[in-house]
Amino acid sequence: MFRKLTLSILFSLLSTSVLYAEVEFLAEIQNGIASFSSTVLDGPQSPSSKYSRPNTHAPAHLMGAHLHQPNEKMVEYKYMNMSMSGLQQGTDVLSVSEIFSQYPTLMVLPKKMNMEMHMMHYMVGWKEDITLYVMPTWVVNTMEVTPYMDNGMGMKMAMPSQRRTNSGFGDLPFGALWKIASDKEKRTEWLLNIGLSAPTGDIDGKTTSPMNPSMEVEFPYPMRLGTGSWMARPGITYTKYTDDTSLGLQLQTNIALSTGAGEYAASDKYRLSGWFSKIISDDRTWAYTLRIEGLWVSDYRGVDPQLEVMEMGGSTMAEMNPAANGAFQGGRSLNFGYGIIKSLSDGSRVNLEITHPVYQNVNGIQMGTGSSVAVSWSKAY
Repeated sequence: MFRKLTLSILFSLLSTSVLYAEVEFLAEIQNGIASFSSTVLDGPQSPSSKYSRPNTHAPAHLMGAHLHQPNEKMVEYKYMNMSMSGLQQGTDVLSVSEIFSQYPTLMVLPKKMNMEMHMMHYMVGWKEDITLYVMPTWVVNTMEVTPYMDNGMGMKMAMPSQRRTNSGFGDLPFGALWKIASDKEKRTEWLLNIGLSAPTGDIDGKTTSPMNPSMEVEFPYPMRLGTGSWMARPGITYTKYTDDTSLGLQLQTNIALSTGAGEYAASDKYRLSGWFSKIISDDRTWAYTLRIEGLWVSDYRGVDPQLEVMEMGGSTMAEMNPAANGAFQGGRSLNFGYGIIKSLSDGSRVNLEITHPVYQNVNGIQMGTGSSVAVSWSKAY
């Protein structure tokens, strides 16, 4: 019921704002690129007073927490890196022997993984209370796995670890931020994120099998460049400012609208973040950020026939590799983040945040999430 209500609200709002603005937004992107190029070549322009203060932006891992004035644009480059290692079930870290005692058909165990994302973020103020955005991404996923062979005596022997990399364009988020309420005296505002994500990331990439180098198999779910599904991205953000501090609360979601070409729907994600930021320098160009984040992720719905139906040597890929099992993708976690934001003399700003897991409870067998880093450079003009 919650999902249906959320999606009904989403598409009602889209019909009155985002879809109506589509043609104008495309024209604004072309004009914005030309205008930004002119700014870089001819020298920096004076930024609006709102964006000279560092902590009017949220911590670096977050999006959709501020607006721009009509015809004001912003460009941003953001880099994110997340590491994963070890294997756990629920909240317990498991040894290899414990894993094989519970899942004897497994033949490949993920050892560690690194997920990188390069993102170009473009925003433009369309109306007084509406800002449009688009976020093309480039993804690089690297996973190290260890294959195991049966020694004929009921024991499994580890073979040399192998590394696989998959890179390319990811899914394409786009949409609008709409200020639905504000109080100038209390210096508070509420923003609604009316977003979608197009399934532009490749989900059919192939690699060599860890068990048989002469055979090609599809990448398991975490290694794929996209979700394979159209995703709704409704969200809401509350912010409050004082002379030196800012306080924020954001709920951001990714909800799979249907099964994609791979006959499965990717995980739904619900991310709730609360943060505090304070200016710490006399020249008011430095601020620190503190953030706590709760994340809930569902398992996949449906199955990819290439991973969970097709048999290889009497077992499916999902039975041989936990990363290829759609029922081993969900879980709950709590993360803590800290960072800094610096306003530069040309009106741009640098934003850095590092997060660490505090609590993780995963479904099935999954790698534990380690630290994550996000750093960005942005400029409004």
